[in-house]
Amino acid sequence: MMLILLLALSLVLQPTDVPPAHPEPEEVALVIHRLGPLQTLSFATDREYCGYLLGGANGALFFTEMVRGGHDGCTPLRPGGGRRVLASVHTHGAYNPRVPAEFPTTLDIESDRREGVAGYVATPGGRLWYIDSRRMVTFQLCGPGCLPQDPKFREGDDGVISERYTYRQLLALETGHP
Repeated sequence: MMLILLLALSLVLQPTDVPPAHPEPEEVALVIHRLGPLQTLSFATDREYCGYLLGGANGALFFTEMVRGGHDGCTPLRPGGGRRVLASVHTHGAYNPRVPAEFPTTLDIESDRREGVAGYVATPGGRLWYIDSRRMVTFQLCGPGCLPQDPKFREGDDGVISERYTYRQLLALETGHP
C-alpha cells in the first residue's frame, strides 16, 4: 500500500515537458498594482500577506481580502459562493540574509497544485514570480526592483537566481541535494 501511495505522489509531483502557461499581460499588471503596497507593508511588519485573484462572470478580475500571515507563511481565506479562483497571491515578507526568499518554495507550488490554481509570489528583492502548478514550474515575470524592494535587500545573498525553476530544482535548492 505504501509503495502505491509513493508512486501516486511521484506522478502528481512530476513536472511535464509542456511549456508553462503564461498569464495575460493585463492580469500581470493588476497583480503588480495590488502587490506594490503589500510589499511595503510586508517589509514594515516582517510578515507575509496573501489572498486570491478571482475571475468574475463578466471576465473582470478582482482580489479577495489580503490577510496578514506569519514570518514564513500565510494562509489566504478561500472565497465561497462559487467564485472562480484563478491564482494565489502572496509576498515573501521582509529581507533576511539567512532565509532564501528570492524564489518560490516547493510548498508554494504544492499548495497551488492542491488547490488547482496558479500562483504569484513577490520577493523582498522586488521580483515577481508566476507558478504554473499544473506543470510544476515557476518563472520570473519581472526581475529585481519591478516591485518595491526591501531597503535592506542585498542582491546575491540567495546565490544566482535563475529565470525559471522546476519543482525538482527548487527541492534541490531547499535540501542542498542536486
